[in-house]
Amino acid sequence: MMRRYDAIGVIETQYFTYALEILDAMCKSAAVEFLTSENYLGGRLVTVIIGGSVSDVNVAVDTARRIGESQKHNPIKMALTISNPHPEILSYIIKQEVDL
Repeated sequence: MMRRYDAIGVIETQYFTYALEILDAMCKSAAVEFLTSENYLGGRLVTVIIGGSVSDVNVAVDTARRIGESQKHNPIKMALTISNPHPEILSYIIKQEVDL
């Protein structure tokens, strides 16, 4: 059975190293769980997805925005919170492990 999240946060940023810095800060700032990430263009564009309560995800996404704004060239391309995500979205994001 898949775990349920009240909200998910989606952050799209340039460069893998910024994504790691932002993910670390988000997990330290709120009770959120890292769900998945995807790299595009050889790590030059990275999407990070977190899950948790609506308030915790909002805090984490705001933290990501603040970190991006503190950089000389803001690496954040998009940062948003999706509250009450549909289970189909979660099944697309979180891959089910198959028992063999």
